[in-house]
Amino acid sequence: MKSIFYSFLFACFFGVKCVFAQQPSPMIGFDLSELTETRDGIKKGESSLIKSYNDLIKEADACLTLKPETVTDGMLPPSGDKHDFYAIGKYAWPNPKSADGMPYIRKDCSINPEANGPKFDLARYNNTVDRIKLLSLAWFYSQDERYAKKATQLLRVWFINEDTRMNPHFECASALPGVYKGMAIGIIFGVTLVEMTDCVKLLSLSESWTGKDDTALKQWFSDYVQWLRTSKFGIQEKKAQNNHGTWYSAQIAAYSLYTGELEYVKEMVEFGKQQIREQIALNGSLPHEMKRDWAFSYSVYGLRAFTVLAECGERIGEDLWNYKTPDGYNLQSAYLFLAPYLSGQKEWEWGSVRENEQTERIALPMMKRAAKKYDSTILMQAVRHLQTLYGKSLKYDWI
Repeated sequence: MKSIFYSFLFACFFGVKCVFAQQPSPMIGFDLSELTETRDGIKKGESSLIKSYNDLIKEADACLTLKPETVTDGMLPPSGDKHDFYAIGKYAWPNPKSADGMPYIRKDCSINPEANGPKFDLARYNNTVDRIKLLSLAWFYSQDERYAKKATQLLRVWFINEDTRMNPHFECASALPGVYKGMAIGIIFGVTLVEMTDCVKLLSLSESWTGKDDTALKQWFSDYVQWLRTSKFGIQEKKAQNNHGTWYSAQIAAYSLYTGELEYVKEMVEFGKQQIREQIALNGSLPHEMKRDWAFSYSVYGLRAFTVLAECGERIGEDLWNYKTPDGYNLQSAYLFLAPYLSGQKEWEWGSVRENEQTERIALPMMKRAAKKYDSTILMQAVRHLQTLYGKSLKYDWI
């Protein structure tokens, strides 16, 4: 009875529907108390928040009149099923040695604009997911139901409605025309859905998102997890000893936390201990990411996957944050390795490209979370430096 009473108070405090049958699943990359504090600050007109809030609302307003995009809008995938997500790899390029460009070749860290073209689903997918995130946050901060209604529409069109839904797999993702109809590495396209499910947890507090919607979306993710666990591509991606392998684990853990299938969360957190040993060096670097042209960006990206996995573990009482292998490999060292490069104390030495603002903005909430977990002044130096550079952004609050 006490838990029901607190659920009632929680719902009424937010001025939204009271839900007795179910509560939102635990969030991974957002801190609800911090989000609420930010919303209170916006209501009070705090100058440090107003510009970012107005920017967010302006972008959300622009989404309100947009027609929903669907996975069925592009060319027919090699599978013959229009509901299958179909995309070439971002680094897939026509072969310069053949008249018809076939077979395609791969150029690491060189993005082919064709990958985001209208023939393929990647741009429509990313647009949809980004708009869902944006609209959900806009609803939470403003309590304007128009944003929740639009986010709900987009979710129904892409994931739920029979005529337009995407099948819950990535069999035809990262295709290399003339070579592969799809590749296991295409599973990486699912990463953006981790943040989206956190936004849906916020959206579930609105009037627009129904219990029926919630059940249907959770079923989609449950089916996707089963595909990840049992398909040839999923089994192959699990073996990857770089960010692909870690994001495989993080995806399963995050979606299983969302659906309530906690045994899979525990399974992936345990596997994450092995991945720490395989992917993080004793000095804290991520050697497999350091080999890339975009070594800085991929190092942050890889550590972000471990951060998600550690947060998922924490939700079920498993501590990956402080785990150490018998020979000393651990997660904390990876944050400490990146800290001086994010605080401006050292210049990055690896790879041919040093990406700054976008990567650093993404790193900020991740480092902030780690600084709090480890009570680390070194990590907080990096956080303060990044906060000085970029200030508060409501769009970059997720780990």
